[in-house]
Amino acid sequence: MVGCWFGDGATSEGDWHEGLNFSGIHRLPVVWFCENNKYAISVPQSKQMAVKDVASRAEAYGFEGVVADGNDPLACYEVSRRAVDKAREGGGPTLVEFKTYRFFPHTSDDDDRTYRSREEVDEAKANDPLKVFAEYLKDQGLADDERIEATRVEVKAGIDADVEAAWNDPDPESESAFRYVFAEDE
Repeated sequence: MVGCWFGDGATSEGDWHEGLNFSGIHRLPVVWFCENNKYAISVPQSKQMAVKDVASRAEAYGFEGVVADGNDPLACYEVSRRAVDKAREGGGPTLVEFKTYRFFPHTSDDDDRTYRSREEVDEAKANDPLKVFAEYLKDQGLADDERIEATRVEVKAGIDADVEAAWNDPDPESESAFRYVFAEDE
């Protein structure tokens, strides 16, 4: 089973369509995960595609497309679990679209004020999935403020350590750029 993750902007690229077409024809065990944050860098979805849902494109390639609330961890888990199980059981590919929002500019060079208002961003931040899910966990009696903060600190420390390790790893040898690209004699 293979999982492929990408943003909504990637779905405007030809190789994305080729990959979906190939996986549909051959009924490959692939789950295509689209994080649709409404903007392909600075271009709103309405200017990059004529469909409401990226997931609807799956039908053109002969397999199922599913839309989920990308701000709801339980919904994301459920649709992902079903798609992965289906792929593992021989049911072919699935395109899963997570509808979410990007709170910050796409890159450090991106001035997102040129294509979206501060009000739009503030409205989305009011539904920050980390805060909403934390409240859900507290309401269910599964966590309290101390546990949530401890988890946040633990996760941040893990990410910081991984980033530091990546920065400190040696650069790969230049010859490795060709590895696994062309057939090699055995």
